[in-house]
Parts: sequence; structure tokens; C-alpha cells
Amino acid sequence: MQQNTKNRVLRLGLLLSASLAFSAAAGAQDTTPPQETKETAPPEEASKPAVAATIAPAGPVDTALHPAGKAVPWFGSTSPLQWGPLSIGNFTYQHVNDRFAPTGNQPEANIDLSIFRTSVVFDHFFYGKQRVVLQWEPQLAILNGKIAGNAGFDNDLVLGTTFQTSPRLTVTLKDAFADVHSRQLYPPGFLAVDQQAGNLIQNNFLQNAGSYTSNEVAAVISYLISPKTTLTDSPDYKYIHATNDQQVLFLANGHQIANTVALTHALTERQSLGVVYTVELLRQNDAAGLPGSSYFHTAALYYANRISETWWVRGEFGVNLARYPRNIPPTNTFAGTFSIVKTFTAGTVSLGYTRGRVNDNFLTDHIGDLVQAASTVHFTKRLAWNTGLGYYRETGSDPRNVGNTAATGLEFEVLRYVFVEGSYAHLFQKSNTLQLLSGTRNTVLVGIKWEPRPPVAH
Repeated sequence: MQQNTKNRVLRLGLLLSASLAFSAAAGAQDTTPPQETKETAPPEEASKPAVAATIAPAGPVDTALHPAGKAVPWFGSTSPLQWGPLSIGNFTYQHVNDRFAPTGNQPEANIDLSIFRTSVVFDHFFYGKQRVVLQWEPQLAILNGKIAGNAGFDNDLVLGTTFQTSPRLTVTLKDAFADVHSRQLYPPGFLAVDQQAGNLIQNNFLQNAGSYTSNEVAAVISYLISPKTTLTDSPDYKYIHATNDQQVLFLANGHQIANTVALTHALTERQSLGVVYTVELLRQNDAAGLPGSSYFHTAALYYANRISETWWVRGEFGVNLARYPRNIPPTNTFAGTFSIVKTFTAGTVSLGYTRGRVNDNFLTDHIGDLVQAASTVHFTKRLAWNTGLGYYRETGSDPRNVGNTAATGLEFEVLRYVFVEGSYAHLFQKSNTLQLLSGTRNTVLVGIKWEPRPPVAH
């Protein structure tokens, strides 16, 4: 009986992947709520059809398209380098000094890198309303004049499509592909903030030990039962595959199949309440620590409140039930998320906490705790100061992972759309598996970039 259930789940995941790949080629339209489009979208986008939305904050399932790696909704390219649906989002040059001290008696690894990065965007409406957004972010790193070793190519490819099949039913498809040939070469933004919706996206900061390829494909089906009540279903499939087979196989190979169902009701124009349930199947090989199939069930209550024009509070509170293979005892524990966003005239402060199945850039069958905080202060319209803190740990018995990070940096706009930047980041992590690096890392970055963006109020 249990084997048949596993087979049905795996077949469902394969059918889901095939259907998403077919649907992604069909076309799309923007899911941006009408009120946000009026405030931020360029004039040419404001006339595009928009999907109806509830009057209260969005629910626990993310239904919007986003710029790659950011939390703000996708409104379209503002770049002057635009040729029809094709545009260049930015050009970046960074020089990185990276010092990594592994645990134990291993020698330090000190490297100086030159990194070139850009983003290429295809954004097109089909038949006047169906939209397709394709983002490609290639990266080239050069070490001692050569493209080799830890200075190889990294690529990210992100596809998003949305279409409305009826006035009440909206379907959004998302696909994110990453081909990583080296460890992460620069500290990312630890917390991406959508100031309009008070929403957070917590980014990964732990470091993989080897090259890998990953792909995640998801669908979000949203149905308006009434103007105040929304039913959302979101199936998701993700795989990670190690590609450094000529070396030690650092990274575990595996698959994650999940489905989330949420029912959200708008209590007022500022508050919403709901319930959310997620089931997940994790199948991994021996390198991940616990081979075989593990099942996770998470049920929670959801609440969001825009306390004022500048304060957002969101949270989910529930339980997680974990079932492991090989007669390993099950685990039942608290699960939930909590976030606060405070906006100022010249900046933002945000705090996010997650306990449960954290979406990482590596495979783990553990329940994790992730705490992250970030702030941005605009001293002037041209000068900004960014800081971030992060802490992650896994519960239960070994093998498990733990890490913490802190980063700070300044950004100055010397010319319109041209910024110079400098930052420092510290990272410590300890892992009992070969997936992640163990040790201390200090990174100093200086660079210059061209990146069109909306003006900052000050």
C-alpha cells in the first residue's frame, strides 16, 4: 500500500512537470493587481489587462511574477537599452577578494576575482493580453586571466507566464534554472523586500561545496470564490544534480515534489486570515545524509495585517509532521513564519523568521530555523547604506548544518543609472555532510554597475 502511494506521488510529479513545460510555451499575462499597476507600472503597461485581486493583503502563496532574485512584482523593463520585447537590465563589474579558512588543519584559500554580470530580458504580450517574461542572468568570473577552476561560468534562467482563464480563475507558471560551476562568488542580498505588499523573500546564503545544476518549476492556480475569499493551489517540483563528477561527488542528487493549498479571506481592507496546508516528498541519494523517500506535512493558520501605511506584519503558525524511511522515528514539531516590514521616507527595516521546511540551495531532510534581518538607509538620493544579518540551523540529530552571516555595504550613484559600490561580508558555516563548505569566509567587494531603477524618495 505504501509503495503504491509513493509510485502515485512520483507519477503525479512527472505529469506535473510535463504539463508545466507544455503550458509555459502557450503564453501569458501579467498578474499585477490593478492598484499596484496604477502606482508603479510604466504608462504603456497601465493599459494592459490586469487580474482581479482581493481587497486585503495577498495570501501565503506567492502568485506574482518577479525580477530574478527579487521580491518586488515584475512591472516591465525600464531600461533605455530596449529593442521591442528584448532589453538589457544591467551591466556590472566587480572585483572580489575572498578569503576562506576551512575547519581543521586545511590551508586557507585566498583568491582575487574579476566578475562580469548582466541581465537579458524578453518581455512580450501575445494577443494583447497574454504575457511571457524570460530573464537570463549570465555571469563570467576571471581568475589570474583565466576562466577556470572556481572562476567558471554561472548562469540563471527564469521564466514566468500568467494567464486568466476566466474572471475568477488565474494560472501562473514559474521556472527557475541554475547552472553553478563554482561556489557563490559574492554575497547576495539576504532579504528582498516588496515595500508595497510588505512581503519578504529570504535568499540563500550558505555555500555549496561543488558544481551543480538545479531546476524548479511551479504552478499557482488562484480562484476567487468571492471578492474577499481566494482558494489557491500550488504544485511544485525541484531537482538538484551534481555536475562535478570528475572530483569527489560533493553535492547530493535528489528531487522534491510538493503541493500547497491555501484558503484566504479578507477581513478588512488591511487584514486577511487563512489556512494553508503543504505536503512534500523528498527523495535523495546517499550523499545527502539520509537516502530514500521522506514525507513532510505542514498545516498552519495564516494572518496578515497592514497596521499602518508603513507597517506590515505577516505570520503562519502550525505544525510539521515528518515521516522518514528505514523505520526511523517520525518527528512532529512547531512550524511557522513571521515577518515585519517597516518603511521610512528614506529606507526600510525588515525581519523574517521561518521554522520548518526551508527552501535551500542544497538538499536536507531536516527541519530548519532561519532568521534574517536587513535594512536600507538612503542618506541622500544618491547614497545608500545596506546591511544584513542571517542565521540558520537544523534541528534533530546529526548530520545537520548551521551557519551565520553578516554584511554591510555602501552604494553611490555617480551618474544617472551608474553606481559605484563597496561591501564586506562575513560567513561562518559548519556542515556534517559533504554538500556544504565548513569554515569561515570573509569577502570584500568593490565594483561599478549600470542599472536603471525608479528614483528614491527622500
